This record gives sequence, C-alpha cells and structure tokens, in this order.
Amino acid sequence: MLLHYSWLSSYTIYGSDSEIGPITNVYFDTDHWAVRYFVVKTGVTFLAERVFISPASIVKIDHQNNVMRLSISSSEVDKAPAPEKEPLSRKYEKDMSTYYRMSPYWVGNGIWGAAALPQELLVEDLSDLRLEREHDHHQSHVYDAENVIGYKLATKNDTFGKIDDFLMDQSTFEIKYYMADTKKWLPGGKKILISPKWIEEISWEKAQFSIDVTREQLENAPEYLPELDLDDKRESDLWLHFGK
Repeated sequence: MLLHYSWLSSYTIYGSDSEIGPITNVYFDTDHWAVRYFVVKTGVTFLAERVFISPASIVKIDHQNNVMRLSISSSEVDKAPAPEKEPLSRKYEKDMSTYYRMSPYWVGNGIWGAAALPQELLVEDLSDLRLEREHDHHQSHVYDAENVIGYKLATKNDTFGKIDDFLMDQSTFEIKYYMADTKKWLPGGKKILISPKWIEEISWEKAQFSIDVTREQLENAPEYLPELDLDDKRESDLWLHFGK
C-alpha cells in the first residue's frame, strides 16, 4: 500500500504515552526522494509550535483510525531540539539525530544510509552512532513538500500538467510517484503518475520539474485511479508506456 501525501492531514501522531498532535506537512530530500521528517502541530492554538518527527520513530500506522504511533514519548518530543527557520540546516539534523539516538540517514549509500528501513537507524548507545566521513556534505537538502504541490511539469517539448499529490512507500517512506493533474491541459483531464527517477531538473525559481518524457507520452499515459491498488501489473504497464 502506498501512502498519499494528501491523506496525512487527517492523521494524528501519538507518542508512547499520549497524543502529540496532527500532521501538517512533511520534508523530503532530492538525493534519494525520501520523506525525512513529519511536521506535527503541538497544542491547540493557532500559534502552536511545531515539532519534527523522523520516520525512524514510527512503529505503527493505523489507517483505520488515521493514527501513527511512535516509539518515543511526548515528553521526549517536547525536549527535542527546536525547529529553526527554513531552510533546515545540517547542524539541526545532526542535533536531532544525536538527541533521538539515530545514525545520520545521509551517511551511507542507501535510502536510509547504511540501513534498509528508517527504524534500523536507532541505536541504544550514543557510541554506536555511525560517524560522518570528512567529505560528507554539510548542507542539508530537505525541502518543504507543501511548497512543491502545484509545481508545473516541463516535458521535452512542452509545459504540461501540475503536481497534485505524491505517493510514498509506508515502510521505507521513499517517494515512489508524483501525481500530476492534467485537467487544464486535456479535455476532462486525468491523474497520471510520474516517477521521481524521471526528473532531470528542479527549478525552484520557476516552480517546475523537468522530466524525461514527452507531452504525447503524458497525454496517453494510463490514468491513475486512487480507488484501485497500484499492483505490479499497473506499475509495469506505467513504466512500459514511458519506455523506462
């Protein structure tokens, strides 16, 4: 099952002891296209503070009740390093990793560094944390997901469609597909899926993704219907259609 970004606003995060708050956003990176943090609103006022939660702390996702449960307590979250102004710095990420006893996800070659799943980053003893190599990048590359909703798609020969949502694997939290809405470009329009692996360039100034496909391929792409599971055959048909 793939988890839609648009669903997350209806989910609430619970610590091991009590409720923490609703999910308001996520941050992702463009190195491995994975969700690195869930942004959670704490308190009940409009000016309530936000906290950042790593998928490494998630132990269960209850879709029936729209709840995500953590291995950490709400009191631990309250004492965590305070989020800073955007963009998030690598220093803040390091402080978060140390506080929650997580090896840095950016140390290693996989989606979660040396780990296959985010929960495998957790260690009992701080001395077991994986150390950064001297040549590791010091600049964080995480981005606010809310900001890319509405981005245009630039194909090889046209600008076509806009990002409407994205779908992530609920085990690895890798972004598997962006969902594009073509209703302004096609009569009636339809939803289509684009893999991040097809993105050649992101223009933050122009608010667009440049993708390695043509307008004609998008026009004739299989329609994505959220009510139907994206099974192996549908995925295979999608990749075959785009010649990937």
